[in-house]
Amino acid sequence: MSILTSFSIAAQAMAAQQKAIQTTSHNLANVATPGYSRQRLDLTSAYPIVQGQLTLGNGVSIDGVSSVMNRFSEAELLGHNGTLGFTQAEARALGGIQEAFPVTGGISEALSDFFAAWSSLSNNPGGQAERTAVIGKANALGDRLRETRSLLTNAQSNLDGELTQVVGQANSLLTQIADYNRQIAAVESGGQPANDLRDQRQVLLQEISRLTGGTVLGGGQGEQLTVLAGGLLLVSGDRAATLDAGNLAPSGLHTVEYRSPEGLAFDATALFTKGELGGILAMRDVETPNMIGQLDQLAKTLVDEVNAQHALGFDLYGAAGGNFFNPIGAVPGAANIVQATAAVAGDPGLIAAAQTAAGAPGDNGNALALTNLQNSAIPALGNKTLQDYYLSLVQDVGAKAESAQNNLNFQESLLSQAQARRDGLSGVSIEEEMTKLILFQRAFEAASVLVRTGDEMYQTVLAMVR
Repeated sequence: MSILTSFSIAAQAMAAQQKAIQTTSHNLANVATPGYSRQRLDLTSAYPIVQGQLTLGNGVSIDGVSSVMNRFSEAELLGHNGTLGFTQAEARALGGIQEAFPVTGGISEALSDFFAAWSSLSNNPGGQAERTAVIGKANALGDRLRETRSLLTNAQSNLDGELTQVVGQANSLLTQIADYNRQIAAVESGGQPANDLRDQRQVLLQEISRLTGGTVLGGGQGEQLTVLAGGLLLVSGDRAATLDAGNLAPSGLHTVEYRSPEGLAFDATALFTKGELGGILAMRDVETPNMIGQLDQLAKTLVDEVNAQHALGFDLYGAAGGNFFNPIGAVPGAANIVQATAAVAGDPGLIAAAQTAAGAPGDNGNALALTNLQNSAIPALGNKTLQDYYLSLVQDVGAKAESAQNNLNFQESLLSQAQARRDGLSGVSIEEEMTKLILFQRAFEAASVLVRTGDEMYQTVLAMVR
């Protein structure tokens, strides 16, 4: 091996350690960068030199710069993000819906006050003040039902607004992911790894998974990356699908139209069942309408039962009682229109408190019967009382909200643990990088000593031939 070969080995070593120091510097600079995967310089011994029967080492060779990452860890993060997105939307929506069912001053209290007014009237069936109180409490109950329903429909409208925002965010992410796919393919087609671009794309993939519950196929070295959600192709290579929430369904709520990279468009609302988008749709189209439906059922049943019993009694004038509430024809929307009839409100004497025509004003039989409706099991409500039916609705909302919050906390914990596992493998450790930095620095200094040693040898040879 010649002295020049020693110079070459030393030069290669210095270049390799310099690039290793640069890679370490890059890692340290990105220690707080979200989604960054630490990089390493891949070094191997150079192909040896064969001289006669001797095989002599030929220094170090640089194979490239690789990103330290585990595809299973990244896939685990994507899955947890999709589940977290759904539970976030669910917990947020149920937390807001709970406000429609206050502990005090709500429908439960208004129901109690309404039947308490009938009880007071039964104690003094001819009393004008008691009759006026019954009408006032009836309309107050109608107000509470209407306000509660309005809060629920507002919650549904808010979810609809969130839907359009999430769709807009998803479209932006899908476009960016497709663009990253194009850049990565362009870089790697030249044989160079696109480590930083892949990290940046992975951050976007986690976010699109949180929004749509999307899954990723492919994406390895030289592979085309594909994003799917609900069986829909969202990204294929450098092409992205688009979502549109501009159209309205007959309900007045927005739909999610899917347009494939090839241009095929159709309503895909029912296909999004995961991620934040799926959570919003589940709360908007299933859970909240169910709660509104139960409230309307309560209102319709209240009106029907009170009117039926009221019609069996007699008013202060000896006439048969008519409707106490304005009759309601259908369940949908019933909670919006519970109100005493204009005739009864205008003349409290029309309240049918008596059980017989000749019994007024001292007869309280029908007032007692109306009071007892409070504790009567009603088939239309699943053989529950009016109060129990409403309380079961409140308890159901509370239980779902608590369960959703607990699930959210659990999913956040799972995601945090998965992130910690990923960071333990791919994250940057300042202590480890500083140790490597010292190692590379010493290796560079050692290689420089080789250069000086070679130079001294060369000078000695030159002196010998003078």
